[in-house]
Amino acid sequence: MAGFDTATPDGPAGLAVRGYLAEQARAFLTHSVSPVQPAAAVRLLAACRRAGAALAACRDLVDAAWAAELGAELEATARVLSAEQDAEAVRRRLLAPLDRWIAENRYPDGGAARTRTLLTRTLDRRRSAAHSAATAALVGPAFHALADRMATLAWDVPLTPAAGRSCAQVLPALAADAHDDLARRFEALPEPLAAEDPEDPEAGDEAWLAAEHAARSALYAAELCRPAGTMIAGWEPSDLLARLTRAAEALGEQRDAVLAADCVHRAADTPRIAATTGYVLGRLHEAQRLAVLRARSAAPFSV
Repeated sequence: MAGFDTATPDGPAGLAVRGYLAEQARAFLTHSVSPVQPAAAVRLLAACRRAGAALAACRDLVDAAWAAELGAELEATARVLSAEQDAEAVRRRLLAPLDRWIAENRYPDGGAARTRTLLTRTLDRRRSAAHSAATAALVGPAFHALADRMATLAWDVPLTPAAGRSCAQVLPALAADAHDDLARRFEALPEPLAAEDPEDPEAGDEAWLAAEHAARSALYAAELCRPAGTMIAGWEPSDLLARLTRAAEALGEQRDAVLAADCVHRAADTPRIAATTGYVLGRLHEAQRLAVLRARSAAPFSV
């Protein structure tokens, strides 16, 4: 079966769609052999997200009911994988500075050490719960059924008549739709430094997190549309992919920092914590909110 790399501007768009989905299916199946291993789980999550984004972007080129059902299954698996990876990312972000402060004797009254003990208990519980949920899901019948469906994507993609049109005719509009959605979200965002309300620094997070999801969707749609061989939303494909990659990475970084800051915020509500522990938690929360601002400022707004 011809693959994604064989798709050309004059060739049928369906070939590019089937080839891109087949690439993600191969990645999915390769890493589903040991899905609870950290490196495999990262790649498995990426394959789920790319395939899901492709199905959403190509909704006029594939059978709608089939795409909706498979997309929902991919999203459910991605949610489980993402929860565990989020827990691990937050753990790294919070324990690393605490270990550094302890080594530097930054807070000689023991505040950093007590804070580490408090957060370690919370983070370990969360990581353990996420790992247990992921393990249960990834050895269950729903995951095996999804793997069986992914195994057929190299040849069994129900295409619509529109998929018979050329890549150059069809694909640029698909990528442009995802790009325009991201651009609209970016336009609605406040300037990063203006987004922080001292009384409620998390107030603007929801819109920024939605922009991170849109950036990934736009990136994957642009990947899918490379065979069009033409400008996409006014950009050369390679330039657009580079900018979308930078945007997705920066917004992914701010997402991790948002989650870490939220974890610290909730830890500060622990009853009867020592004043020194509360102070260190405050400094840790401040550090994560500053990381949020740095990451948002690094995202290229003109995409």
